[in-house]
Amino acid sequence: MKRHKPIGLEANPYYELADAVRETSRSTMIIDLSAIESNYRKCQALAPRSACGAVVKADAYGLGATRIAPFLASLGCAHFFVADVEEGIALRDVLPSSARIYMLYGARPGMESAAEQHNLLPILNSKEQLEAWLRHCRLRNRALPAGVHVDTGLSRLGFSTDELHTIAENRSGLSEFPVVLLMSQLACAEWRNEICLQQLNRFRRLSHLFPNAILSLSNSAGLFAGREFHFDLVRSGGGIFGFAASDDPDFKPMQVVHLRTQIIQCRKVEHGEAIGYFRSYTVKKRMRVATAAIGYADGFPRNLGNRGHVFIYGRRAPIVGFVSMDLITIDVTDLPESWTPAGTVVDLICPEQTIADMASAAKMLSDELTTAMGRRCRRLYVSSARDDMRHR
Repeated sequence: MKRHKPIGLEANPYYELADAVRETSRSTMIIDLSAIESNYRKCQALAPRSACGAVVKADAYGLGATRIAPFLASLGCAHFFVADVEEGIALRDVLPSSARIYMLYGARPGMESAAEQHNLLPILNSKEQLEAWLRHCRLRNRALPAGVHVDTGLSRLGFSTDELHTIAENRSGLSEFPVVLLMSQLACAEWRNEICLQQLNRFRRLSHLFPNAILSLSNSAGLFAGREFHFDLVRSGGGIFGFAASDDPDFKPMQVVHLRTQIIQCRKVEHGEAIGYFRSYTVKKRMRVATAAIGYADGFPRNLGNRGHVFIYGRRAPIVGFVSMDLITIDVTDLPESWTPAGTVVDLICPEQTIADMASAAKMLSDELTTAMGRRCRRLYVSSARDDMRHR
């Protein structure tokens, strides 16, 4: 039987999705494509002289790369960044043939043929990767394009500046294939400081060695470091997906991700009893406790046990007891009993508690949360106009 929302909540824009959430006992991640479009256009507007590429590695930060990347392509995005060959292959079938798919970590040994077959562009990070790509080009008797990553200060991946300068000046193999992209990664783009400027200067000093390459230094946070950081191509990920990349007043991303589950049982618990594993919460007065279908196996932060909260019909309700693998327990004593039968929708990430709020409470990054949640939660794609609702 269809339930009616409590009086006073008629304006809740996500209430109409409640029946869709009840179709499954598991949690549902709702991804607003209209918000993604708005955020993408805002990122592009912040770098009007540059192309805006999309970082969709890790299954688009857990939001579903094969659904989101084609949507971004329909908005004009032509550059996509994934982690490796497997992620690139998954995207190639759903993107236009003209779309460039860059593998940030290059092609693992033996995967060069797969990269070529699926028209993927490896970003070469080391002399070993360069030599492997050259061997493959020579074997195929073809000059196959690739990108080059230079480490300007993150000390993680990429050629050192001295190493790349020597290789480029000596043309040690780089003349045998087109270098279509030269990139580096900012270490602390959130703060324009001496480190950022040092990386910028190092990158500039190498850029003239690759006159035909697209130059890319900025991620989402780098959009706010200054236009001199933008070069030809910005690589936006978190900015597109609504994760705060800066406190800059010119960029207020729309909320893309909402997370919901449902109550599967509600019970009364007496004074002195304990709730959950290790009896971590002792009941101080008679209370009603709802058990909801989400846990750490769904990527819900375990450390929010006994200190996190959720929302039911817009009302805050605390989590009591530890977060277990599949379940959480919620104190619903202060809510009307008519609000908490089995099947009632529980909001975890919502307008009242954004993903940034939850990440901060859990001492995590926003994309750390979504990549964990995306592995098990069902995904539901909607638009603000409600004209585009599709299940995963």
